[in-house]
Amino acid sequence: MSAVIDELLNDLKSGDDADRRYAAEDLGDLGDPAAVPALVKALEDPVVAVREAAVESLIIIGGREVCKQVIPLLDSDAASVRNYAIEILEQIGPDAVEDLIAICDSPSSDMRKFAMDILGKIGELSDVDAFGAIASRLKDENINVAGAAAEALGRLGNPAAIPVLAELLDGEPWLQCNALNAIAQIGGKAARQVISDMDPERLAPEVKIYYDMARGMLGMDND
Repeated sequence: MSAVIDELLNDLKSGDDADRRYAAEDLGDLGDPAAVPALVKALEDPVVAVREAAVESLIIIGGREVCKQVIPLLDSDAASVRNYAIEILEQIGPDAVEDLIAICDSPSSDMRKFAMDILGKIGELSDVDAFGAIASRLKDENINVAGAAAEALGRLGNPAAIPVLAELLDGEPWLQCNALNAIAQIGGKAARQVISDMDPERLAPEVKIYYDMARGMLGMDND
């Protein structure tokens, strides 16, 4: 570790708010992974500006090491820390996918849901191989995780998801809503066929608005 890094790490422990903020910023500019543990700890700094500087620097440094150290923060008791972790992982993008897939089987339903949400956001912007991991959670025992999985598949936009999403249309009303929106988001001939074959009279009243929205998204209003 260089003397410059050592000095900045010491500044990150300073009692002066400005010193800590500048240190967090400079550590990101240097891009040395050796700074990652200290920057992760700085996400709990009492000063917002220091925390935000640490977030930006962790995003700049990026890579698997950042992901491995940030993912456990998704289980933090502090909402602000969880939100920082989500932001960092989403911005790091494809490099975070492997570690996110690893927590899709977490005993914690919150962790599984976070994985779905973040993988969906990443997949919306990048070509990621997370289809199998997300689809496996469509039958999660926790309905919020299953719903998040459906939403994530919609963001991924892979037509291969349409048949598995269609299976949810006979399930819980909340999952029907998620599935209809995801199918419409994916779009295409297969999506229109699934919606066309549905009997809307079988849907729960609260689901019918999502059925109408799906038809609108797919340009089927005049069919």
